[in-house]
Amino acid sequence: MKKERVSFLRLISELDNDIEIMDELMEKHNLLNDKIKHIEPDEFDWASLGYTIHNIYNLFENYFLRISKFFENDPNKTSWHRDLVDRMSIEIKGVRPRLFDRSLAYKINELRAFRHTFRYIYQSELDIEKLNNLDKKLPEIIKEFTQCHKLFIENLQKIIKAL
Repeated sequence: MKKERVSFLRLISELDNDIEIMDELMEKHNLLNDKIKHIEPDEFDWASLGYTIHNIYNLFENYFLRISKFFENDPNKTSWHRDLVDRMSIEIKGVRPRLFDRSLAYKINELRAFRHTFRYIYQSELDIEKLNNLDKKLPEIIKEFTQCHKLFIENLQKIIKAL
């Protein structure tokens, strides 16, 4: 089934909107980071910082799902979260370009793993050292992802022109 031009334009708009939301989430994340630098953070401050990272990964996952649903089908295996990230690092010739390389997929998988841990942490404490290590990587991940988004959109626009 051949996709129509308007479907591609809608996908581009949805992905661009996700990037705007990502920027808003990063603003909140940065504000919280600034607050933590000027106080003696307690477990609730750290949990709030973890929550912002959790939300940023959720946005990534929704972004990837949009692409996967548009070009392929919905993942349905038990490992679909990891598979979804891995799928975005491959090109499907004649169908869609890859979104990012394996290096960025590895970094995003770190966010995914953190999100999983954060979601199910009710029996233990948040590992502040791991949180800080991931937090330090986040700006670079966001920068790389934003560049990949721009290139992906350019590739989608080339597909539209070829329709």
